[in-house]
Amino acid sequence: MGAEVLDKGRLSAPAVRRARPALRVLGTSVTQTRAMTEAAREELGLDFDFITLDGMRAQRQGALRPDSFDVYDQWFHDVDLIWPTGSVQPIDVRRIDRWDEINALPKTGRLRPDLPLARGGDPSQRLYVQLDGSLDKKPSDHISMVPTVHNADSFAVVGCDPEEITSWGALLDPDWSGRVVLQGDAAIGSLDMVLALQAQGLLQSADLGDLTLEEIDALTEQLGAYDQRGHFRCIWADESEAVAALQGKPPMIGSLWWSGFTKLRALGVPVSMVTPAEGYRGWFGGLALSSRLDDWVRDAAYDYINWWLDGRAGAIMMRSGAYMSNPDAVRPHVAEAEWGFWYEGLPAAEDILDANGNTTFRKGERREGGRYSDRMSRIRVWDNIMIEHNYLVRRWESALGLGGGH
Repeated sequence: MGAEVLDKGRLSAPAVRRARPALRVLGTSVTQTRAMTEAAREELGLDFDFITLDGMRAQRQGALRPDSFDVYDQWFHDVDLIWPTGSVQPIDVRRIDRWDEINALPKTGRLRPDLPLARGGDPSQRLYVQLDGSLDKKPSDHISMVPTVHNADSFAVVGCDPEEITSWGALLDPDWSGRVVLQGDAAIGSLDMVLALQAQGLLQSADLGDLTLEEIDALTEQLGAYDQRGHFRCIWADESEAVAALQGKPPMIGSLWWSGFTKLRALGVPVSMVTPAEGYRGWFGGLALSSRLDDWVRDAAYDYINWWLDGRAGAIMMRSGAYMSNPDAVRPHVAEAEWGFWYEGLPAAEDILDANGNTTFRKGERREGGRYSDRMSRIRVWDNIMIEHNYLVRRWESALGLGGGH
């Protein structure tokens, strides 16, 4: 037997050390930018597999294929779809190093107790895991997602003065027919359209963030009529489609996120965001853990989540217009001029650059809507998964002909 005789210790050890697998992060192009993925690899020293899909495809994979990802990086309202399927697991806040630094907005739904709560699904409503496995705003040691980036969104105009447009109703103004781009995700685009229809006096709803079946019928019937008249130039699923559409012949108007806005500004497109009198549509992003993690991958996933809250990730996202849930950690990673422009709403003391070094604002320009606290306090409705979400999606896609392409 000779060489085959080994002591017990050597027999119990593997002949070859198993290579650590790459950490698989499922998300969208909003957060999985080149600057972000390079920074994560550089600072964490981990191998990553960033799976970048449009929002609806990421949502579907997150809900149905927990074995295909380790970390889910998406919208907080998605929790209502992925938690019931068992695809993600509770996160222990005792392993989140900067949990106490996260501000009140995602934990309570508002920055200050004296402010009113907006409609829709603010993160606090689905944040904490209860003993029976349900989600609620009652604090506990476990959460569904770690709140990260967020913003107050409206819509964009290209080639016209944004101060002349003060209402969501402009999205349905006949003067813009054929020049409107619309977000195709029913959970988000429907809120843009409800805000527009209400501003035009064409729709009434008891709860803006949670429509009844009858209200969904009224919304989608009117939406379909606008679509049949050729009102919409583009209905987009991925932000890159909106960016491409808004580079068309101006003037143009429509749904756009701040990350797409800064991309257009970097390309020299004369785009502006509108400050609607009715208020903003708010959104929150977060990080969740797959229910199918082994021990090493779980540790790596917590390292990645903690890195997101350490400041550099927030600095990168700030340069595309998004805020971070613990903004004080971001400040040491950015110049004073950047902080003053993005968070304090001050005129740019110097040219403002994106994460790739491209100029997005010139010296003296200001961010639409002002400082962080002002913008986030004017949320009218949060992105939300309505009780009748499945019905909404079916009616929405039918009205816009999305099943067969658009």
